[in-house]
Parts: sequence; C-alpha cells; structure tokens
Amino acid sequence: MARLILILLTGLLATGTAAAVPTEDSIDFYVESYGALTPEDDPRIAIAYRVFERVRAAADQSRHRPPRLVVIGGDTNAWAIALPSGHIVLSRKAVALCFKQADENLARTRLAFVLGHELAHLAHDDYWHEEVERFLAASPDTQRIAHFLDQNFEVREKELAADDKGYIYAAMAGYPVHLLLERNDTKTDFFTFWMQQTQARISASHPFPEDRAALLRERLRMLQEKVAFFDMGARLVHFGRCSDAIYFLREFQQVFPGPAVLNDLGVCALQQARQAMPPRQAHFYWLPFLLDLDTRMPRTRAALPEDEYRFLKHFPLNGTVTGYLRDAADYLERAAESAPDYLPARINLATVQLYLGRPHQARAALAEALKLAPDDWQAQMLDALALYEQSDADIDLWPAAVKRLETRTDMPPAWRYNLARLLDMRPRNSDADQHWNQLAALAPRLPRLIREQVCRRQRVQPQPQCLTPPSAGGTAPLPWSWPVPQSGGTLVTPSLRARLFAGWESIPFDWFRAKLYGFIHRVPHHTAEVMEMDQYLQLQVTRTGLPSSEQAVARACPQPLRRRRIFQGTVVTCGNWAVLLRDGRPREAWWISR
Repeated sequence: MARLILILLTGLLATGTAAAVPTEDSIDFYVESYGALTPEDDPRIAIAYRVFERVRAAADQSRHRPPRLVVIGGDTNAWAIALPSGHIVLSRKAVALCFKQADENLARTRLAFVLGHELAHLAHDDYWHEEVERFLAASPDTQRIAHFLDQNFEVREKELAADDKGYIYAAMAGYPVHLLLERNDTKTDFFTFWMQQTQARISASHPFPEDRAALLRERLRMLQEKVAFFDMGARLVHFGRCSDAIYFLREFQQVFPGPAVLNDLGVCALQQARQAMPPRQAHFYWLPFLLDLDTRMPRTRAALPEDEYRFLKHFPLNGTVTGYLRDAADYLERAAESAPDYLPARINLATVQLYLGRPHQARAALAEALKLAPDDWQAQMLDALALYEQSDADIDLWPAAVKRLETRTDMPPAWRYNLARLLDMRPRNSDADQHWNQLAALAPRLPRLIREQVCRRQRVQPQPQCLTPPSAGGTAPLPWSWPVPQSGGTLVTPSLRARLFAGWESIPFDWFRAKLYGFIHRVPHHTAEVMEMDQYLQLQVTRTGLPSSEQAVARACPQPLRRRRIFQGTVVTCGNWAVLLRDGRPREAWWISR
C-alpha cells in the first residue's frame, strides 16, 4: 500500500505541483531558513547534544548514514524530524518543551526518548511519510489522496514501532524511562503533554497519546519481567555457572541488549576460556574483571617447565580457548561501543586482550577506562602489566612496569601478586619473596587457584599448612531465612510447586536444545526470588532479614569471607551462599544448589 501511495505522489510531483517541497529533505534548507544552534549558544542545547551522543551510541545505525544532530532556531514547528541524509533536526522549541515543568533528570529523559524515536526512523529508513505529509499540506488538490492516506495504518504502526525502539534506546543509554509514563504537575503523561504542546494532528500517522503510553507501559512491564533473567544469569555467573548463565543472559539480551548484559556475556566467555587453559596460564597474572567468577578447576594439560614463559602473550592458545576469547572480545567491544561512559566493559576487554596476546589493544581499552576513572586501581594495574607485555627484543619495558607497580603503598592482593610475578622474572627474588610472604598471610581469603600459586612461592610456612583451609571461624546462625528451606534435593512436583509458591509470580523458561526448563518465582514486591530448574531448586534470593553490616554476615561464616569487586558494589561469599553489598551494607543474600 505504501508503494502505491508513493507511485501516486511521484506522478503528481512530476507534474510540478509542489516543486519546492523536495528541498525540505535537505539539512541546508533548515539551516538556511532557521539557523543552526551550537552548544555554546545555550546550556540546554549543550545538554541536548550530550544526550544525543549517549543515545546514538546505544541505538541501531545505518552504516551508510551516520546519525547527526542539528538544533535549529527560528519560529518553526519542525519539532523533531529525521531526514534521509542521516540528520535529525531538533528545534529550539522542542528542547524548551522537554525542559518545561521538568527537572533536569526528567528533561534529559524526554530528550533521550524524542531523539531515540528519530534514531529509530533513521535506522529503518522510516522517513518517507514525512515527505508525503509535507506534500499533502502544500497541495490543496490532493485531498482525496490525503483521505486515502489517513486510512493507511502502516505508517501509524511505524510510529508506534519508533516509540518502542526510542524507549529502548533511551533506557539502554541509562535514562529512567519510566518517568515518561508518570503523571507530572500537568496531570498528564509525557505523550499527552507533548501532543497538547505541539498540537500534532491525530491521524493514521500520529497515534493517540493513550495508545503510545499504553504500548510503552506494556513494554516496561515486559522488561520488568525479563529482568529476572538478567538477575538470575548474573548470580549464576558469580557462582561460576556460566554454562547455565548464558541462556538467562541471552534471553534478556533479546529484549534489552544493553552494555551490562553484553559485559556479563563477555565475562562468561572469558571464564570459559580461563577454564580451558592450563592453570599456570590462567593465573600467570591475577587479572581482574568486575565479575570474578573463577571457581571451577581448569582443565589441565601436560606440565610445562616453569621458566619457559616470561610473558602471558607467549602461551599457546588452542582453538577452544581462542574461540571463547574472541566471543568475549566481541561482546565487550559491543558493550563499550554502546555506552561511551561504561567502565566495566573496558576493564574486562583489556583482560581478554592480554590473554589473546594483544597488549597494544589492551592499553587502548585501558586508555579509555582511565579517562573515565583515572584513580581506578584495577585499570592502573592492568596498564602496568600491558606495558610489560609490550616488551620485545629491542624494547625492555620491565623496569617501567615494575616502577609503576612499586609506587603504590596500599597494595590490594591482586596488585601485590602481579608485582611479585614481575619481580620473579629478574634477579629480584628477595624483593619478590617479601610480597609472596605477605600474600601467604592472606591465603585463606584468596581464590583457591591463586592461593595455590602463592603457597608454592611463599617461604613463611610449609606449603601444606598454607593450603589447608582455616579452622572454623564464625558459628552464629544466619541472620536471615531463605524463601524455601533447603530440602536436600527434593523433586518439585506440580503439587509441591503450587503449595510453595501460592500467590507468587512465576515466569517460565524452556530452552529446548539445552534441555533447560523451569520457572523464576518472585513474590509480588520482589523481596524474594527462587529459580527452579529441571524440577529442582537451584538458586534463591532474599532481601529481607539481612543484618546491617558485613561484620554481622562474617559471624555466620565458618571461614573468612571471600570478597569480589563488582560494578558499583561487592559480593562476599561463604560456601554456597553470598551477600551483595552496596555502599558497605548488605542488600541481597543468594543461595545456590551444589
């Protein structure tokens, strides 16, 4: 139908009915008619350009027409228009409207949605109807075609689809899009508010604001349901269950391919690569990533002489390891590209590049990370290791890398481990021993495979004693209760499921090829969650009854808690349970079946 309309209109255009209209497809028309505004002209215009850059990074894009924003002034009702050239024209009036009766957070979110909507049109070449409507407005002899066009709901569907994509793009860029659906001081949601202010014509190509809001409320509801898959996947990654976690993460990726899920998929692929390496290769350095999940024994091969390798880049990579590492790099590069201010993907990508023997690419990722967080110790440490790995026959960068690492006085364990590693490369054994011995005092708190490396090199206690798990520590009972008492592998029958989870929300999943099926059960206010897989309880989460401090958590663990840094928080682990800390306070407790 759209093609028929275009054929009809093309015939009319050929007769010269509206010869001047095509100039409106050109950005030059708007700049010459209304003038272009720069970020220096108005702080709000500057904000609009910054919002555009964030949303553009998250959005789908045509390779042939990179999106560009032009804000125009003058007295025009061209609120927001996507042009075939790849330009998005945004008027000063539209920017002002986004700030009207709104704080800066809401204004930025409005701008993100409006720009995301137009970016969606560009990505899918949905701008022909703008040409049609301008032609009809300027052509009084085409009223019958106008009436015919109003009966065509194809364009309206494209507008709603652009709403949906724009909403997702804005959310992926980190804006609180739920604010668009809330009623503000005007007692209307953003769509009604926008329609009232712009006086847009309601037609087949301009849906009713109620329809637009209803669509996005349904989208928000669906995302809130699907986020359960992301949450469960991330917890499985923490416990080292990547073979299961990837299905949960990919399920969420289908509806929300944001940087966080790409980052976690990259971490999963990196974990799988590490597990396929010999232990000495996997732990040649203590390489951090913001979701450290190395809890399984790597597959081993024939032992190699200890002195054979002086660089991580010299280790051979088999096809399995290379495949996992390339998958990890792909996920993490996409995560970094989709969010210019996202730190975890850049740190994790540097780790992957070091394993791949690409120190120059690692340092490029770290340069971006250090721009975002100059004081991040993990980025600084990785940059020193990548500097050393750049050494070759003509350039010895070992002294410079060691000097960087030795300048820090308060060394985290991973930092000290890597410094000791480098000191072992040269006749500095006494200096290295000092660091290995200090690490030995922390042995109970180190990851098991790192602990094995430390205990082999330290000189303060017999190796078996260093490796022996510490005696019982805390003996206090857990301060919280699990949603479902552990039942020793009880089969969850339909009748038991109905009894255990009466009144809960149950989200099913079934990945046929992987033979994984089950439910994510959540209480209505999400204070507790249980993941059931293959009719057995696999993972539980509670957010109630938690103590107020990490010390209280430690008293319930018979061994020292193992700490892991994650993005914007910490996870402490004891056996088969863990606690998520935000700002030093327990927020969630997790239990996993072993």
